[in-house]
Amino acid sequence: MQSGYTTHITPAEWRWVTLAAAILVLLAFTPFVLMTINGVSGWQFMGVLHNHRDGATYLSKMMLGAEGEWLVSFQHTPEPHTGAMLMMIYVILGHVSGLTSVPIVVLFHVARITATLFMYMALYQLAAAIWMRLRTRRIFFILVSIGAGFGWLFTIVTGGNVTSPDLSIPEAFPFFSSLVNVHFPLTLACLALLTSSIITVLRPGANQQPTVQNGGLSVVLLSLALGFLYPQALVPFIGALSLYVLLLSLRQRKITWREVRWLLLVILPVLPLVVYYWTIVSYNPAMAEWNSQNVTSAPSIIALLVGFGVPLIMALPGIYRAIRRFEADGDRFMLIWLVAMLIAIYLPTNIQRRFAVGMMIPIVYFATRSLEDFWFQHVTSRRWRYRLFGALIPIISLSPLLVLYTPILPVLTQNPANSQGLFLEREYVGVFNWLERHTNVDDVVLASPLVSLWVPAWVGSRVVYGHPFETLDAKDKLEQVDAWYDGSTDDCSTLLNEWDVKYVILGPEEARLGETTCTDALTLVARNGDVRVYAP
Repeated sequence: MQSGYTTHITPAEWRWVTLAAAILVLLAFTPFVLMTINGVSGWQFMGVLHNHRDGATYLSKMMLGAEGEWLVSFQHTPEPHTGAMLMMIYVILGHVSGLTSVPIVVLFHVARITATLFMYMALYQLAAAIWMRLRTRRIFFILVSIGAGFGWLFTIVTGGNVTSPDLSIPEAFPFFSSLVNVHFPLTLACLALLTSSIITVLRPGANQQPTVQNGGLSVVLLSLALGFLYPQALVPFIGALSLYVLLLSLRQRKITWREVRWLLLVILPVLPLVVYYWTIVSYNPAMAEWNSQNVTSAPSIIALLVGFGVPLIMALPGIYRAIRRFEADGDRFMLIWLVAMLIAIYLPTNIQRRFAVGMMIPIVYFATRSLEDFWFQHVTSRRWRYRLFGALIPIISLSPLLVLYTPILPVLTQNPANSQGLFLEREYVGVFNWLERHTNVDDVVLASPLVSLWVPAWVGSRVVYGHPFETLDAKDKLEQVDAWYDGSTDDCSTLLNEWDVKYVILGPEEARLGETTCTDALTLVARNGDVRVYAP
């Protein structure tokens, strides 16, 4: 690990970062390779490996785009409703799929790889904006990219009853975020670049007013991008920057207009989006119901501390130094940002967890400062410093490795039925292909919850129940579907008529719910192996 100094990123550094990022991307795809090598006869992988339940909704939004739609409506619920501009990155990708004929699943993963590479580059750019020393930049990059806590141990100790953030909050951990979707790594990339710009202009001695040439335009565009990708990320960031400017003004006993102007460049671009989001969740009934169901509660304080594990322990001397000195050299903003995240996470909202996005950035900032200024000072031998740092890497990467390979355990054990919807019996694919030719985006299909999860993405039509957040009145509809298939419903036609169901699927997954007699009065219109399609 080099210990030279430079004020910019050299070509050799970019080659190192590119190689490191490529290795991490390839590591993230090893589960797909193992699935291909191992194989599961008679079963179909549905396309998304990590957080597949939400992944299916991303694919359904891409399907809407491929069909020419620009507004998002929830295809996992049967009610027609007014769409909105939400998760637009997937609608846009869907339009790209429609124009290029690239399958949406393939395009999803291509976009995920691209976003991930961009994220790693942005994280290193942040390191270079803070430190001149190459060794320090690389330490930060390694820690922030693959670092995590003791979730693997916490899960064993608690018997899996309590989930640690490093196993359940991907948006807080860059490597974890790269596994699940496109917008998480893009969000972290924008956060890293925005932080890089803000730290640069807040540096002691800096006096530049915001202009197009010195980063002002970049701040505007990055703030706007975050407003579309992940608006919750801006809440603690803007809160921290506002408090920073307020404290600076109080210290100088005057309004620091330069810093206020930079703050406004972050706030003003997203104000129209804030008004729009508030409007749709207040006056669009479907979006209001989705918002009320979309609950992501914060972990306990203990679980939060465990989830950041070694990086947090390493960061403690740096955090203590920042509190004691409160210097305006990056420490002050990073400390305020970290505190703002902690406050936002435990505010009484239904999206607490989402405010943890990017939390590894300030934690690893302090961990890196602590390594250079405290921990390494207690190890006189340079060789032993590197050895001890190298020994930490397997410890901080155990949770990411657990997250990476856990979803393919059903494949490795030849038991895909336990995949909870990652795999479906291969006969369903033929039925999905038939339904795609015979339905449109407004038609409703009835199937078991596991099958209904994938119908909007593979077929393009709606379902009665498919997702706990994006199915409106999800609990009631889940009970309706279960009762229809397990034979406990009093009137088979009630559900079909209420939601104007066009086709009903009956296959192995539906049979696992019970023995229904509701299909006796229906007309068989298609069949593929053990999977049948009925029309009312």
